Order: sequence, then C-alpha cells, then structure tokens
Amino acid sequence: MTAFRGRVALVTGGAGSVGAHIVRSLAEAGATVVLNCFHSYDAAKALAAELGGGVRVIRASVARQEQVRRMFDEVASTYGRLDLLVNNAAAGTFVGWDELTEEHLDQAYETNVKGALWCARAARSLLARSDAGCVVNVSSVGAAYAPASYLPVGLSKAALEALTRYLAAEFAGDGIRVNTASAGLLDNPVGRSFPGFESMSANTVAATPMGRLATPADLANLVMLLASPGAGWVTGQTVVADGGMSLQRRALSPDPPPPAKAAPKPGAARSVDPVDPKAQDVDPIAVVGMGLAVPGASDPDTFWQLLTQGADLFVDVPPDRWPIASFHNDDPRAPDKTYQRRSGFITGFTPHPRLAAEHPDDGLDFTTLWLRHSVHQALEGVARRDGDRYTACFGYTPDGSQHLQEALVNQELGGPAVLPHGDATRSEPFPHRIGANAIDGLLPAGTPLLMVDTACSSSLYAIDLGLRDLLAGRAEIAVCGGAFALAPGGSVLFSKLYGLSRSGEVRALDRSADGVLFSDGAGVVVLKRLSRALADGDTVHGLVAGVGLSADGKGKAIYAPSSAGQELAVARALDKSGIGAAEVDWVIAHATGTPAGDEAEFLSLRAAYAGTDPVQVTSNKSLIGHTGWAAGVVSLIHALLGLRHGVIPAQHRFSAAPDSFALESSNLRIPTRPVPWPPRPDGPRTVAVSGFGFGGTNAHLLIQEYRPGRPAKAGYGVRNGEPMVIVGWSAHVPGAEDNEQVAEWAQGRHILPGSFGDGYPSPPFARLRLPASTIRATDRTQLMIIECMQRLEPRIRDFCGRHSRTTGVVVGHTGPTRNAVLYAVRAHLDELDRLAGPRARELRERVTALIAQPDEDSFPGEMPNVIAARLCGYFDLRGLNIAVDGGRASLADAFDMAGRYLDFGDVDVALVAGSNGNSLGSWAEVLGGGPIGEGSFLFAVTRKSLALAEGLPVLAEVSVEAVVEAVAEERLPERRLEATA
Repeated sequence: MTAFRGRVALVTGGAGSVGAHIVRSLAEAGATVVLNCFHSYDAAKALAAELGGGVRVIRASVARQEQVRRMFDEVASTYGRLDLLVNNAAAGTFVGWDELTEEHLDQAYETNVKGALWCARAARSLLARSDAGCVVNVSSVGAAYAPASYLPVGLSKAALEALTRYLAAEFAGDGIRVNTASAGLLDNPVGRSFPGFESMSANTVAATPMGRLATPADLANLVMLLASPGAGWVTGQTVVADGGMSLQRRALSPDPPPPAKAAPKPGAARSVDPVDPKAQDVDPIAVVGMGLAVPGASDPDTFWQLLTQGADLFVDVPPDRWPIASFHNDDPRAPDKTYQRRSGFITGFTPHPRLAAEHPDDGLDFTTLWLRHSVHQALEGVARRDGDRYTACFGYTPDGSQHLQEALVNQELGGPAVLPHGDATRSEPFPHRIGANAIDGLLPAGTPLLMVDTACSSSLYAIDLGLRDLLAGRAEIAVCGGAFALAPGGSVLFSKLYGLSRSGEVRALDRSADGVLFSDGAGVVVLKRLSRALADGDTVHGLVAGVGLSADGKGKAIYAPSSAGQELAVARALDKSGIGAAEVDWVIAHATGTPAGDEAEFLSLRAAYAGTDPVQVTSNKSLIGHTGWAAGVVSLIHALLGLRHGVIPAQHRFSAAPDSFALESSNLRIPTRPVPWPPRPDGPRTVAVSGFGFGGTNAHLLIQEYRPGRPAKAGYGVRNGEPMVIVGWSAHVPGAEDNEQVAEWAQGRHILPGSFGDGYPSPPFARLRLPASTIRATDRTQLMIIECMQRLEPRIRDFCGRHSRTTGVVVGHTGPTRNAVLYAVRAHLDELDRLAGPRARELRERVTALIAQPDEDSFPGEMPNVIAARLCGYFDLRGLNIAVDGGRASLADAFDMAGRYLDFGDVDVALVAGSNGNSLGSWAEVLGGGPIGEGSFLFAVTRKSLALAEGLPVLAEVSVEAVVEAVAEERLPERRLEATA
C-alpha cells in the first residue's frame, strides 16, 4: 500500500494484540507511526526497536485529558500534522450480570468512548492539515451482538460506533473521514479470555460461513482499508468483518452441512502476543529468577531433588538455637510450654558464593541471612540495564525472628546480652531493616521496599504487590518473596491451639494428619514484563497469569479457616486471568497437616475446580514443614520446577485421604507417584498456588508456562487512574473519649497520656461481643481498631457495609505487639530463672501479672496482621486484610498499599490505619530509647468518583504516585503524609 508512504499515523493501544498488527502494517507500508501505549511500555519499545526508526513511542493514558493533550502537542511539535488516527486502546472487564457494578461500566466507558473522543478532538486540527485526514475507531463483536459476560465492553463499543457517526458529521467540514472497523470473535488472547471460550468458539465457527474465527490480522487489514484512499467516499460507517456470521445462514437453513474449513489467508497468522483479557495494552508478568533456603536445600535444584526423592527433615531443636528443655513439656496443658520438640530447621545451610564472600557476621539475623542469600541467587543470570527501576516486597513478621525475640527478653533483664541471638545492635532485627539489609548493595539505593504481613500467605501478597509496580510502570524489575525463622515463643503459643503435630511429622492431606510443624525458610523470585524478559534474553521460568485475594469476613473464630473465603480468592484469580478451572492441571495447596485446615481447603478446591479432567493436589509441607511467611513463594518455586521438569512430584507421607474429602467422587487427585506433565496440545500448562493465614488472609496465584508461539492468558485488573480520597476518619488514643477530643489534642489544646497503662480498659460485652477470656488474650491494638471503626460516622460505616465484599483493611504497624513481647518473655521464664539470678522472682511476678498464661486465643491475639483481620472478621468485610511494617513510615506505606489495590479495582473501599499499642520499655530500648506513644488512627479511603456518587464528603485527596515517591525516599525519623484538601 504505497498510499501510506510518508503519512503520519498515531495508533492508541499500539502494543496490544490488534494494535501491534496495525502498527506493523502501517510501518511496512511506509508510514511514520506514533505508537501510543500506557501499560505496555516495554512491549511498545521492543516493537518500535524491531520496526526501526519509523516508529516512535509516546506513553499516555487516553482516558486522561491532560495526557492526551500532552501527546498531541508532542505530535504537533515533531511532525506538524497527522494523517491518520486509529483509536484502538481498549479496557473492560468480563463480568456476569449479578456482579456488574457501576465501576465496571465506568472502566470501559472512560477508555473506549471518552478516550476515543478526547483523542479525536485533540487530533482534529492536525488532521485538518492533511489532504487525507482520517480517523478509524476499532470496535468489537459485543457492539452488535450480546456475548455472555461482556456487557460493560459491549455497551461502550456500541457507544463508540454511535460516536463515529457524530464525529463524521462534525469533522466533515474539515475534510476528515471517520469510520469504525469491527470484527467477529477474535482468535487472540483477549478473545480466548471469554468465559467458556472453547464452546463459544466452536459455536461461532459453526455459524460462520468462512469456517474460522477472525484474527488480529483480519481486523488490522480492515483498518488499513478504511484508512486508504480507496475508502475516500466512506465516512460515518461501521464496517464489520464477521466472516458472514450475520448472514444467519445456519440458523435459517435446515440440516446445515459442516462449515467449510478455509485456510487462513497469507498474513493472517495467529497473534502470539500475550495480553491482559481486561485491557489489550498489557503483557504478562514473567518469573525470570528464583532462589531459596529451606530445610535440606539451599537452592532450587536441591529442593527439586528433595521433592522427587523425599527426605526426613524434621529434627529436635538444635542445641545452638535454644535449649529445648527450657520450653518443652509432654503435657499439652503445661503453662508456657510446647509439647513438641521437633520442627524443620535450616541446619546445613550453604550460602551463595557472593554472600559467602561478604563474610556475614555471626550475629546477622537468620532471616536477613537467608533472604539475602535468596536475593543473590534469584538475581543470578537476570539481565539488568543502567537506569532500571526496582521494587522489593517481602513477606515478614516480627514473630519470625529469633534474634528479635531474644533481644527483647534481654532488655527485660536490664540490657545484658545473655541470650545467644539477642544482640539487637549488631543484628538489626526490626522487620523493615530485615528487608533493607537483605537488598543492601544488591539493588539500587532508594529502592522502594514493602514488608508485608498477612501471616502464612504473606509472600503471595508480596508477589502480587510487586507485579502491580510493574503493571503501573513504576518499576522494570520486582524482587519479591518472604522469610521466616523459628523462635521458641511461637512454638509455645501455637501448641495452645493444639495445632502442632503430636507425631513429630507433617502428613498434609492424609487421614492420619495430626497437625503442623513450622520450619525455617526464605524464598525470592524476580519478576519482569514478558516483553522485557524476552528482549533481555532472560530465562522465563513461568508467567504469573493472575492473583486472587480475599478476606474471610465473619466466621466461627479468627483462627478458623473458611472454605467460602478461600473459594472467593480462587474465583477472583480465575476471573481476573480469564483462565477456566478446566485449564488448571495442578494445585499446590497450602495444606499444613491440621485436619480442620486441610478439610476446609480441600472442600474449597473441590468446589472451585469441579469438572471431569483430573486436577492434581499436593503440598510440600509434608516434606519441609510450614515455612510460615515464606510458604507461598516456596510453593511458587515448587510449581516452576514442576514446569521445568515436566513432572508433578508425588505427595510425600500420603497413604489415604480423609473420608470428608470424598476423593473418589471428585476429579481432584492426590498423587502417590510422580505424574508426568508434558505440554498440553490445547494450551499452556497451568498450576495454582494456594495460601491462607490466620485472620482469613487468602491468596490464590495462577502460573502458566511460557511457550513461544503459543499464547498464554493473563489478567491483573484494570487501572482506573483515579485519585484516592479520604471520606472519613477516627482515632482512639489514651484519654480521648471521641474524635472531637482527639482533634483538640492534635491542635495542641489538650495534653493526653501516652499510654493506656498496664491494663487496657476492656470494653463492655454489648459493645464488643467478645468473651472476657478472648479479650484478655487479645492485644490492645486489635481492640483499638474495632473502637476506631465504631467511632466512624454511621454513614461511612454503612458505606463500608454496602461494599463489604470489596472493602479491604490495610494497617501500618511496626514491630511486635505488646502481647507478643510479654508472651515471649513468659516463654523464656525458665531461662530467666537460670540467667537472671536474684532478679528472677521479681521479673517472673511482674510478667505474669501483666499477661495471663497463653490459651487458644493467645497466638492470633498477639499477631500484628490480625489487627487488620480483626476488623474484617468483626464487620464481615471480604475484600482483603493486610499489615505492613515500614518502621516510622508504616502509615505512609499503608496508604501506598491501599492505593495500589484501589488503583486496580481490587477494592472499592480501603480502611487504612496506623496503630501502636506497645510502649513497653524493652521495645523502646531496642528501638533506641525514648518514649513510645499508643493509639490507633483509621481513615476511610475510596476512589473520588465513588465518593461523589455516594454523596460522601471528600476530606482530602491523596495521590498514589505522591505516596509512592514519598516512601521511596530515604526514610527519615518522621514521615508526613502529604494530602491536599
């Protein structure tokens, strides 16, 4: 098509499946092409590099007028005119009728209709300077027909076709033609993301005289035709290339013959560009590096040997960790004792050569050591460029550091370092410093870091947060994972739930399962966009196809697993990714070996993956134990190794499933032998990783293989780009009875005490509806946040209640809770008797007076992540719940995190809190001295459009990007969150 030589064309959404074909066709026809994208910047740059100097990339969101104006100003200053505008950028969500919300409609309309209008309006003067100015809008099958689950996109595309007619009439006086190109169901990643695509595809092909689906090249060819001089007398029209489906030949014919099997035309090859089913301008997230340290393995290859060959890794507590006699008693009822001597310990650790060359100090916190080792390992072989931006996200808890626990006990003794791992000055065992020390010198200074706590699903949430930074264009490389180290206090507390294995081994998914054993562990993966990974020549271990998150909401107990909550996470992962349950071959379950937990999880998987094809279900905890806050990333590495070797390893220590599983009537299988896992002929192999933690923090991660030439599915939600706004706030601080008194205190008009004192004032049963025994075992921060929620304005609480399925809670909290410190000291009482000399009795009396001996409520009652979970459980919120520890910047981190979830539509409302209830002298000394105040502050945050639609007051507008920039800076002793009223 020589008619395009020398022409200047702008294609929006030009890095997606259809857009890339249009850009390629125009460039090969001699046009100068401006490739617009928003999310897929790396893919756009790679395509431009491939096609040469005739393609220029401009990054801008067509849904934001200021960015559109900037883009066309740049075109005007560079080229002086524009000959062709192709409005191809698209967004939308596959959603059923009952799940349809106003936000789904707004998401599609903002890009598909308004975006096209803003671009056409901004381009008008430039197109008028051309002797053949032309606009081609790209529509879809949903505008003329009514595909299932496609209403938001279909309505917006129908509006786009109506807009075409108005633009044609308006622009005719300037000699500008405006038309729409549309096609039938496309055989591309977006088309294949329709729910039930296989049957839908078969029905469409059977009804189409041409006997096949449309391809991206077919639609690109139609765009080229409408843009060519040959269509010079065509304007205001929608031209549909549907292969003759609209002829209704089959519907109006008796006994129809099989459709003709026409061969694809030259140039109509299937697109292999993986894209997000919700927005064509996205390419998947690839895992390009991995590293770990678990019992028995210091690298993935050795871990694979364990998985395939088995091993006995549960051992008595090594003498160099802690003296088991001080913490053990065979009687489960013995106060402050654990009935189990065995766990999974990292005893034969082999550090990465680069870590060994650093000569790590013996006092380095275990979790820092293992996490840094894993980062070294995961980055090995990953291509990096000058100027790359990084993000780091790790799952972690202050309960996961033996060093920190012993440092606090040492301080209770008055400061001497008498316990072996308690030198806090040298080890810096604070959560936000664990992550910072793990990446120090390995990632650029100032790399944004989030320390995530959702209990045992933490590292899956960390991976989800990392990929959001890649999708949002804030980073090119994400380093994500988690770490956990056993400490005696945790073993004592968990034993009071009677959840530890009595037999001294884990038998996950087995009818003889009698509990869990926790283990040391760390794991890290490195993520990039697939386009960037391929351009860099990285090894692509697999693709993150989608992540589903949920909170259990109200349940029997804060520590009781919920099948319904876990099913919700699975459903969200499948829905976002566009993957059908039948496409999943294998689920690596959380399955810890606790009978109740395994049953709840298996029943949720049974419901979510019901079908005819077998789905293998396994758990690695029977082999290496439960690696706590690292468990999710360890299972992800397990999955990637299975993809690499083409084998699903057998379930270790498995004989038969519990009767409650009803395994025989299910398509789920628990393999007793390795299962060959060759490539599927009908699509990529897919594996799911499941995780959940105390407080109902559920996560479900879908991983697909990468096979060149065979598209994968992926979906992460659609960014809305809206500012988040604060619509309500409350606080609970010592001495203040309500928000008005808090406001007066904040203005300096009142002086309030810094602490609630040794005994937090228990709320009456009518206000809290919790048994007195539970309240006694529950940390004050968990009680304080409920009080904050009750102090919110009724209309704000009602707003959250009406959006309960999409309301999330994000809490900023630093270090261990007050109860965690006191329970740790109680667990060390025998050690204190031995070490403290004359002060032992005095210290014992003081500690036992401050906190009662632990019971079944104590472990969840002291966990920092349960601060957020307690709010979800009490008010039945199902979005998500998560805690983040950024030291003094924890509240800013919480706002940052909430913004990421609001930005992608995972939640409609985020309850963001900053909380501290630990003013103990031991914690103050470990932090460096000085008094610590107590209090909780809660902010109700939502998108601005939703606030206005609901008639809620906009108290302040908070920029997500501003918060990200703020917490990415060097952390100062104090951080002020900037907001504009």
